[in-house]
Amino acid sequence: MKNKRTCDYIAEAIQNEILSGRMEAGQPLRQEELSEKLGYSRMPVREALQILEEQGLVRRLATRHVVVADFSERNIEEIFDMFGNVEKKALKDLAEMSFEWVYSAEGEDAEEKFHEFVYGTITNGLFRRLLETSADCYIRFASEETEMGKDPEQKQLRRNKLETVHSAYCRKDTVVMEVALEEYYRLLTENVKKERGFEK
Repeated sequence: MKNKRTCDYIAEAIQNEILSGRMEAGQPLRQEELSEKLGYSRMPVREALQILEEQGLVRRLATRHVVVADFSERNIEEIFDMFGNVEKKALKDLAEMSFEWVYSAEGEDAEEKFHEFVYGTITNGLFRRLLETSADCYIRFASEETEMGKDPEQKQLRRNKLETVHSAYCRKDTVVMEVALEEYYRLLTENVKKERGFEK
């Protein structure tokens, strides 16, 4: 995410706590306590909670209290399946239109650039913003914050998968492209599941 605001940094810190399982489902998130704990005023904390609500990480109760959402193993699988399916459809549509795509899987930001390109081609502004916000949360956590995600060998493996996606795209081989993208998202899914203790 470019040009981060204070509330984005706060949201990111809380995202990591929730997705790792360190903050449990149903745990209340009080503005006053978070403000004191994180060292920020209430306004950016309030904005951060709104971001987390949009991302499905927290729930606002009828009492207006905010609690951590429940994340089952199935929930995690569905979230990453959704990202994968959106990207597969977007790339397939672009390949059919012979849309030129220049991409390199080299560099620390290779994965980020990949997702930015795909979401940048989505014409529905609201849908694109929701995807970008959610991807910045879930994909970032799976690739940068989990133990497996930070592993150099897996990082290279993920980049290889995305390079395969790009090569297949250029050849209009949508079958290979979709399989490689599914394998990439399977790695991210397993990273989060393992971090939360669903997989040993």
